[in-house]
Amino acid sequence: MSTHDVENMHDQENLSPPDVGSPAWWSARYAARARRRSRPDGLSLEAIMRASLRIADAEGLDALTMRTVAERLDVRHTSLYRHVPSREALLVELVDHMLGEITLPAPGPDWRVGTEAGAREYRRVLLAHRALVPVLTRGQLLGPNALLAREQGLRLLTEAGWPAESAVRIYLTVTHYVVGAVVLDTGGAARTPARRAAMTGLFAALPAGRHPLVTAHSALLGGPDGDAEFDFGLRCLLDGIAGTREGR
Repeated sequence: MSTHDVENMHDQENLSPPDVGSPAWWSARYAARARRRSRPDGLSLEAIMRASLRIADAEGLDALTMRTVAERLDVRHTSLYRHVPSREALLVELVDHMLGEITLPAPGPDWRVGTEAGAREYRRVLLAHRALVPVLTRGQLLGPNALLAREQGLRLLTEAGWPAESAVRIYLTVTHYVVGAVVLDTGGAARTPARRAAMTGLFAALPAGRHPLVTAHSALLGGPDGDAEFDFGLRCLLDGIAGTREGR
């Protein structure tokens, strides 16, 4: 392969579109939005997102296609591509649209009250749209609503006196805790009442000589539901964060 061929390959790589949901992709999306002009047909990204969310909530992600959305909006599916270039882009935009439902806590002197309220509200919205939870981890959350949440979360912490570095770490730690908890609560590891009962039975039936503590505490191990586990974990997390401040 000649040097010229290698250079051409590098040029093609540089010209390839960025991964959907990546920082480069969102930068291009923001630039495209700034250039876009409204059209008389009335179709908008907001209308597409509302229709898409209704489909995902009612029928799941498999039912969410460009054609299905177009049918719900009574438009040609090709008209959607002016606003979202692909189904993958639709899903990424839809996650950010969902995040717009979060009621952001107002800053105040008590950082813990606001942070806890924000974490619970974030979880509430995610659990209300369970079909979208798997999409959360497909890329960075960098849409307009996600950026507003970041801004408000950092303002809440910095105005309560946390240094910038600590505020960023606290915000990211709590946010990641919420996402991780919700992923477990909605995926194959979700503890429904039936699954908790089955786990308790499995633990109790284990050989006591090999698993003495698991069998002895089978009811406790199979007992906590997602809400109880989240509450306990959030309290422990915030207690630990508070302890770092008291130790300064």
